[in-house]
Amino acid sequence: MRCLILPTVFSLIPLCGLRALQVPAGGDDVRGEAPLAVYASSSAGKAENLKAVQRITITNPDPAKAYSAQFTAPITGEIAKGEHVLAIIKARLVGESEAGEVLAKLQLKAEPYTSFGSTTGVSIFREWTEQPVLFTADADVPEGKAAVVLLCGQKKQSLEVESIRVLRYPAKTDARDFPKARLAKRSYAGREPDAPWRKAALERIEQHRKSNLSLIMRDEAGRPMAGTEVKLSLRRHAFGFGSAVTAKHLSGESEDDRRYREIIDRLFSIVVFENDLKDGNWSPDFDEKRKAQRNEELNRAFDWLSEHHISVRGHYLMQVATPFNLQDIKDSAVIRERTLTSVKERLDFVKDRVTEWDVINHPIAWNGADMLNKRPGLEHLDREIFTLARPMTKVPFFVNEDQVFRPGPQHDETLSYIKALNDAGLTVAGLGNQAHFHESYLPSPEHLLEVTDQFARVVPHQSITEYDIVTTEDEELAADYTRDVLISVFSHPAYTSFLLWGFWEGSHWKPEAASWNKDWSIRQRGAVLEEWIGRRWHTEVTLRTDAEGCAKWRGFPGWYEVQAKGMKPSVVKPSW
Repeated sequence: MRCLILPTVFSLIPLCGLRALQVPAGGDDVRGEAPLAVYASSSAGKAENLKAVQRITITNPDPAKAYSAQFTAPITGEIAKGEHVLAIIKARLVGESEAGEVLAKLQLKAEPYTSFGSTTGVSIFREWTEQPVLFTADADVPEGKAAVVLLCGQKKQSLEVESIRVLRYPAKTDARDFPKARLAKRSYAGREPDAPWRKAALERIEQHRKSNLSLIMRDEAGRPMAGTEVKLSLRRHAFGFGSAVTAKHLSGESEDDRRYREIIDRLFSIVVFENDLKDGNWSPDFDEKRKAQRNEELNRAFDWLSEHHISVRGHYLMQVATPFNLQDIKDSAVIRERTLTSVKERLDFVKDRVTEWDVINHPIAWNGADMLNKRPGLEHLDREIFTLARPMTKVPFFVNEDQVFRPGPQHDETLSYIKALNDAGLTVAGLGNQAHFHESYLPSPEHLLEVTDQFARVVPHQSITEYDIVTTEDEELAADYTRDVLISVFSHPAYTSFLLWGFWEGSHWKPEAASWNKDWSIRQRGAVLEEWIGRRWHTEVTLRTDAEGCAKWRGFPGWYEVQAKGMKPSVVKPSW
């Protein structure tokens, strides 16, 4: 059978026996002639180099070690930051499973295996299928140093890959022109509407998150307002519902800045600065003008948040996974001095304007990350930071790490790390659980609660600090999972807060995971926030004060807007 390539706006990849896959014209082949490599650890399964295909069979899957088996397609060309990379994977599933899966990454092909974009889950089916995966490089990719890698050790499956084609496109290419992958339907345990765990969690919220509240109403002369009708409406939760934000948008004057602040003011009770308080934003190389602009934006942001009774988490004092601003420094003494100096400077600037600090970020990190504590002379820098920071602030200290809900090293070693710090007298008050989710691994809400119980034995507080979820064109799944994570967290007494790692597409590290689009239209996951934080978990009552002017009610603690005849509306915090 002959397969034709038609010279149209699109090029057609001929699939003999399959429907042709349309891809945009103008792509450069950066795959070259390097052979496709295949690997599986002996503990995971078996890799086979067959006549026309490569095969991997996973007999002992490990969700925490997807990298234990992989197909690797080396890239010969270089790729600039912002350029698009389209990988076209021709593969099939063999054996008994209904659907297989790989995690596709654009990364360095050798240590430290740095990724250059988001990891994408790709469904593999029983028939030969060409699956397109689009990456957008978030940094320059060195010539001949990278590869498209398909990780597959996370589930029991047998996969065959015939080819991986890789095309590079200019940054200006419209991403909407790229083909979409065929997907297997994804879900998670406990999603069903009548799930018993959810009913129990909602009952716990009603019982433990509400309190008996009281407020004494006084007139302008300070006299109790007896027998007065009062309307009370929750304005700001005591529990920390919030998001990562930027000082620029909090202090800016554009229409986008105004709408950004409006959502924060309406829904959130806590925020965390995404990058403004990180070490990289306090470089000794900054000139005085840049420092002044940074400080002015932060001060204006802090002032606005304080005026609106919105708390702030401090993020972070030190990162163990080598941050970008220290990657090119080889002298450990220089890294140590710069880190200590920066911590002092930031603590002195912030003072008491945060309620807690992520003292250590990514102490365990992802596999292959370059770690500061592996360098001679820096093995105990994290403990030095604890010791340095403790006399300078009285707020609780947190350890912040990702993938704590996933079985594996980041869960196990984070638990051990916190225990070791506590044993050394460096008190860890809380776990910051980053909770970045991908549809390829969505643990059940019951599993989330079990892991929370484990960490509750070693720290008094926990926070979801950087929540987001990435799905491939399944906003309903993203919305349902966001709802159920919210319910799980709010129902467990260990948690003090739940924060998104950004909410607006126009200012988000993963735009596809935003809750509001760039034009401020709302996505389904954003509607979940409006429904649960803004409406379901809301208290509004109208009642009459007693003879002493006291109003009593049961509701969610926090700041309340108070309205009564003869007085100006005000926002106050009742007793509970």
